Amino acid sequence: MDQTILNENSRKLGAFLKDKTVMITGAGGLIGSRIAQYLDYLNETEGSHIRAVLLDLREGACKPLLEKQTDPEAFTFVACDLEKGIPCTCHVDHIIHCAGFSGGSKLHLTDPIKVFDTGLKGTRAALDYAAAHGCAGFLYVSTYEVYGQVSGDNKIAETQVCDLDTFELRNCYAEVKRLCESLLCAFSKQYGLNVYAARLTSTFGSGVRYQDPRFFAEFARCAIENRDIVLKSHGKTVRSYLDADDAAIAFLYILMNGESCNAYNLANRNNEISIREIAERIIALSGTESKLVFDIAEDAAKLGMRKEGRTVMDTAKIEAIGWRPVYDFDDTLNKLIGSMRASKEAAAQ
Repeated sequence: MDQTILNENSRKLGAFLKDKTVMITGAGGLIGSRIAQYLDYLNETEGSHIRAVLLDLREGACKPLLEKQTDPEAFTFVACDLEKGIPCTCHVDHIIHCAGFSGGSKLHLTDPIKVFDTGLKGTRAALDYAAAHGCAGFLYVSTYEVYGQVSGDNKIAETQVCDLDTFELRNCYAEVKRLCESLLCAFSKQYGLNVYAARLTSTFGSGVRYQDPRFFAEFARCAIENRDIVLKSHGKTVRSYLDADDAAIAFLYILMNGESCNAYNLANRNNEISIREIAERIIALSGTESKLVFDIAEDAAKLGMRKEGRTVMDTAKIEAIGWRPVYDFDDTLNKLIGSMRASKEAAAQ
């Protein structure tokens, strides 16, 4: 961890958000909860007096945030099914829209229409609220998958033309994200909203649920339980990953310094690594007896997997507005393993 960068981020963002109210949709999820925890950190370290409205389907998902906040009046929970609208009328300065399903959830295999309903109806409800309440900024958590099956030596810039096969079921998740980005543009034109899309790479660290279905959580579970990590591919897919806490800080930088109606790639350019190497690194860091074995699937698409390739995003645009990552990749993996191990032990008590 780079404490100097963390301190600089806190000073700038603490001043920007002082006395502001931030609404976080999907606040009980990995990304939403890390944003809320960072806002609490700013209240504690910078005296920012930030208020947060936490939206989620279940209060239990936000209970740890509500119980541990530094200022007992800082966070307000609102039970909310976004597809039915937002049941409150409070003023908010910024909305960070995190609610929705991740591509790694594999929901597209079992209920692809739900992926569309949740993505489109939920985003429309959040934008309607922003327009009705005069929000200063609306940030949408998008994905690197909007670029489609891009693979090669060149890093992907925000201007990269999309390459998506609309009749490949896996792509419905990315298509929803693309549609929602276009919806941002429409709301900006019609209502004068400042809107931003954060195209997030695969992101993890502290706060990942023990039963999370994504590959990095499965690797960590295997290591914690001393089971072999089984790859259904050759593990050659390469990406630049990001710590969830770095992502939270990046979102706030976009709200502070970003240009409206723009997308920003979010990744740590120093974390370019293959899935196979991640598995090997988790085994090394965890001290487990696990081994890495291969059971290559005949048809990876049936398992909801993307084709193997290199998808590394250019992060010059987000870095140009002042953001730098705080955590290196071993920091992130150690946080992932430690957080999941603690979650497992707490559940066993």
